[in-house]
Amino acid sequence: MSFLSGSVRASRLAMAALVSLSLGGCATLPPRGQVVMRDVSFPLRDFRMPSGLRVVVERDARAPVVAVVAVVGAGGSSDPGGKEGLAHLVEHLAFRARPANGPSVQARLNASGAGHSNASTSLDYTAYEELAPKESLGALVKLEGERLSSPLSNVSPEVFAVEREVVRNELRQRNETGYVGQVFSWVHAASFPAGDPYARPVVGSHESLSALTLTDAHRFARAHYRPDNVTLVISGDVDLAEVEATLLQNLPPAWVGTGAPLALDTRLPAKRPEPAVAPVSKTMPVYAAAVPSPELYLSWVLPRSFDEASALHDFVGVSLDSNLWEAVRSDGDIAGISTGLVPGTRASLLIVRVHLSRGDHPERSAEKVLDQVHKTWSGEIEASGVLGQEFNFQSLRRQVVTNMVLESERLLARTRSRALLTHFTTDVRSYTRSQMALMGLGGSKVTDFAYQWLQRDRAHAILVRPGESGTPTALPTLAKLPGGEPAVEGGERVTPSMLAATTAPVQVLKLENGMEVLLVPRPGLPVVRVGAAMGGGTAHGVKPGVADLAKWGSFRESHFEGRPSDWGLHESTRTALDHVRVDMAGTAGNVGNMLAMLAEDLSTTRTSEAVVRYWREQVQPWREAVDTRPEVLAHRNLMQALYGTHPYATEATGAQMAKVSWSEAQEWLEDVYRPGNTTVVVAGEFEVKDVEPMVRKYLGDWSRGKPQPVAVPPAPALPAASAKVNTLFTARPGATQGQVQLACRLPTATPELEARYALMAELLEVEAYDRTRSGTGASYGFGAEPWIGRGGAAHLLLGGSMDAQRMSEGVASLRETLAAFAKEVSEKDLANARARLLARQGVSFISTDAWVEALLEARVRGFPVESVAQRPAHLQAVTADALKQEFAGCLQRLVVSITGDEQPSRAALQAVSVP
Repeated sequence: MSFLSGSVRASRLAMAALVSLSLGGCATLPPRGQVVMRDVSFPLRDFRMPSGLRVVVERDARAPVVAVVAVVGAGGSSDPGGKEGLAHLVEHLAFRARPANGPSVQARLNASGAGHSNASTSLDYTAYEELAPKESLGALVKLEGERLSSPLSNVSPEVFAVEREVVRNELRQRNETGYVGQVFSWVHAASFPAGDPYARPVVGSHESLSALTLTDAHRFARAHYRPDNVTLVISGDVDLAEVEATLLQNLPPAWVGTGAPLALDTRLPAKRPEPAVAPVSKTMPVYAAAVPSPELYLSWVLPRSFDEASALHDFVGVSLDSNLWEAVRSDGDIAGISTGLVPGTRASLLIVRVHLSRGDHPERSAEKVLDQVHKTWSGEIEASGVLGQEFNFQSLRRQVVTNMVLESERLLARTRSRALLTHFTTDVRSYTRSQMALMGLGGSKVTDFAYQWLQRDRAHAILVRPGESGTPTALPTLAKLPGGEPAVEGGERVTPSMLAATTAPVQVLKLENGMEVLLVPRPGLPVVRVGAAMGGGTAHGVKPGVADLAKWGSFRESHFEGRPSDWGLHESTRTALDHVRVDMAGTAGNVGNMLAMLAEDLSTTRTSEAVVRYWREQVQPWREAVDTRPEVLAHRNLMQALYGTHPYATEATGAQMAKVSWSEAQEWLEDVYRPGNTTVVVAGEFEVKDVEPMVRKYLGDWSRGKPQPVAVPPAPALPAASAKVNTLFTARPGATQGQVQLACRLPTATPELEARYALMAELLEVEAYDRTRSGTGASYGFGAEPWIGRGGAAHLLLGGSMDAQRMSEGVASLRETLAAFAKEVSEKDLANARARLLARQGVSFISTDAWVEALLEARVRGFPVESVAQRPAHLQAVTADALKQEFAGCLQRLVVSITGDEQPSRAALQAVSVP
């Protein structure tokens, strides 16, 4: 039986108006305005099942990895009135389902080798996604088929109650730990008419969540988890000739169906509906949330997403991101601005978030932002103004096109976009069509769109002031769920592709100026990323705050080699505790432009007295407000407890930055920005013989300062062992959650020890997840990770947020977990943890940014280049006894920090301080 509808197709990356790639080592660089790359296409098969299920399979053989994304056409707007949050809760429960009364979906995902699995609920859809080795494709198809056909299989009332508490903790965490989940609910309520499905919170409220029942969840799943309401997209190293058999063998028969393919209803009406908009309030609504300083939110309701016309949204978003910063200069109370878009099938929402220093005049600040929105799109009468507007549009167009190409390199991101567009348009060609629509937009069309939808009188505004938005609620009595879930037969697998993921040719160049350059050719997609790391971050300097001020006020002095927008390149800079990073990304044919601009950027970065004066007058009040935030205070105290007098112990405050002169900041930049202190990684599609001469020409010509790097901070001595826990408390009065952190210093890191530390974190995180989330619902979840700094300083951190009323038991349980691993680490737990780490590593090294990140991280730490390729072997060499020894040492150097309401926090610290 064959249910293939239509022929095999090729999906192309839309590259109209781009020139082809043909660069030799001495070729002239592409002139301004030319985004250069070769054509790319991906063969597809499009399956339309008799049941109505749509399956699209795309072949991308760059790496032995597959991505699977399933879209269910039901999200928050599908929740019944008064039952807000139901779609999101069902998404959570689908991971707890146990088809055939066997292991849970989550356990089977881990066992399948999935290096990444997640899900999200939006306004109109729920999406499930996985990345795994290609050998896992059959298992993933079977698993998704069973989950989608029965998302609540064997979910007991007890499991339902626990997971509902997890979602309630997610809602609390988004408010009280600096996230803005509930803030966006307020933005939606202000933007859409009362009673409109888009006006309701996707995550729900405490009241609506408390009222949900398992019967509600079953009713919702029966209504929406149907084959004719689901689209499944598979991308990666797939054999298109054999994939039909894989689908038939692994999908439930009812989800395949018999007979002719079912004709689906149109999911997007041919005529775009007029989006529903709430009346603009005459007075600005004011709310309270756990924000460090006042925040202003402006929003515009736009037409729907998921069709070709919505390509305009990308232009609007990118343009505002790059132009709204002008509003910062015109209002001394505005410290920062960012934008975001929430897509929907009936309307979309553009949101501008404005950080205020004091919030003394929010109405005036809103007007300044609105002035800049208008200026961004206003036409000019003078000929020079018209030419400038067209130049700006072409720069914007290049940025949007490059962003489209860079997204296509990320297998999961491309699969997700294809799945959403295919689901709502029911046209497998919609992904390519959306790209072509982006390429074909003209400046006048974009301007007309902005004039129609971004008018001043269509903007909704709300103000969020610092305060506690969490509301204590009565908690049901929930005991820890009994264990005993069936184990996955054979444990969690390790495949050959996982072990080979980090093997690639890396050529090391040592330039005469002292710079190290690593070349990593990665054929497959015409993308190149360049990253530079310089030793010496915020912990480096003659006084606290000098690095922070230097990096905030730094700028590139000259642009003889052009600006990133001239070729649509993406550029970013960030400063960590021990290093500074500069990154560029773009199409492969523009690698020479990237190297030339990077060299000019690094060699001409400076600051000025005027910039420093501006920081003191306008940004310092906001920074000092951030300094009072409980999480910031808690982090500073934790680092002090871990590192004592070491440079890594101190993080600068705004008050300390105010005592730094601009000349001191300039001296810091000159000390750090030197070729002898810099490592550069170039990864992507290129020929070494072509790129090496450009590296030597542009990067090799830079000369400044000493050829050796900035001095490496000495490895700090380990604290003395003690049976007593070092406890820290930071007050957040009235908080309904406590932010909990358990940390310990680790011996000076080496590549071999880094593997050991990563396995410690993995074991802790899984056990903490079971004890605080899946077992009791007391937390949205805990994460664990090792931090390793330049010079080998290292510590392990386990952190998360926990319901305040359950902290004493929960924190004591986390300490018990650490103590248990200090006594015994089972071979089975170690093998499973190792498999999970190898799986994550295996699916991450398919992109060029992963290679840049891994190699620069290794070199910043002082590890050899070969350590990246050797990491699978290092992970396999770790023994249970070695881990037990490290856990025992960690337990004797333990620091526990809690940020929250005083009474439950101190009670929890008292409980954990008892040996």
